[in-house]
Amino acid sequence: MVEALCLFILNPIFMRRIFLIIPFLTIVFFFACKNKNSQVVLPAEPDREVAKDNLVIKRYEEALFALDKTRLKQGLASINPEFSIFLGNNWQDTMNILRVYNFLSDPNIRELFNLTEKKYPDVSSLEDRLGKALNIFRQSYPERPMPKVYTYVSGLDIENPVLYFDTAMVIGLDLFLGSGLPAYQKAGIPKYKSAQFTPDNLLPQCMLAVSDHIIRVDDKSNTLLDMMVQAGKAMYFLDVTLPDVPDENKIGYATAQLAWSLENESNVWAFIIENQLLFSSDPKGIAKLITDAPFTAGFDTQSPGRLGVYLGWQIVRKYMKEASTTTLRQLMEEIDAQKILRVSGFKPGGRKS
Repeated sequence: MVEALCLFILNPIFMRRIFLIIPFLTIVFFFACKNKNSQVVLPAEPDREVAKDNLVIKRYEEALFALDKTRLKQGLASINPEFSIFLGNNWQDTMNILRVYNFLSDPNIRELFNLTEKKYPDVSSLEDRLGKALNIFRQSYPERPMPKVYTYVSGLDIENPVLYFDTAMVIGLDLFLGSGLPAYQKAGIPKYKSAQFTPDNLLPQCMLAVSDHIIRVDDKSNTLLDMMVQAGKAMYFLDVTLPDVPDENKIGYATAQLAWSLENESNVWAFIIENQLLFSSDPKGIAKLITDAPFTAGFDTQSPGRLGVYLGWQIVRKYMKEASTTTLRQLMEEIDAQKILRVSGFKPGGRKS
């Protein structure tokens, strides 16, 4: 059951970003080849087909900002049936209504809403493309329903651009307005982060949120290799569900960064092996190669961050090429990262675009 969700953020712009979450709510790629990568091998066909359901996106931000603030309680009552996932059962509480009022009155929030409306006056294309991706996902997971999908203005919740539950998905459209947005600069968001806040990265973020729910994780598997393979599975999930999306958008790299990664695969792999990092469980060492950053420590500033994610992706791609009878579901259930590396026979720099 999806719990009620609400993010009412006061003063999200500038460094003082105070997130007021209502207490009773639980918030819960190489050059220009455009993903025609010869290394992508689709998994074995799923056993069952599912109905290709149409997707309808409901826009909470439009319903919320259309309310008359002088009659806010009545307005919330009118939209609650459709957007109860945001408002919950106790939205009538005076303090909660005040928080909504403050949220709607914040000029920075209003600016984000206006920018969102300008950038996304219509979401029919997103409905079509996201619906196709979710239906591909459901071919391998037919027991999963088509989720209800909502958009909203998050107030720049950069850690949660998309939230996914089994039956619902919530998209913060204000995090996909374009990398050069002055509002991102005013908020003090680092450029390497805001560079990913583009419409092209919206679909990958949606499907990455889905992948978090299907990749089996062993709590005892905490080496760099484990983290690389887990991340690689998520990226491969994008290969399957978003076959027409370029690799650079899947991983959130600029085209030049993706090119750097391919050109320097051997050097990065040698660095990992020579420093005995592959089977290390040191959190700091893992973070340098997995966590988002302006560049990867130990390499020049032209390198992208998350090179461990990139390498994990290539390992999983090669594994699925070698283990050709493996289904997507079987890949997501496999927790033996060493087996995946061994079967893959991965050799960095051994591919052609």
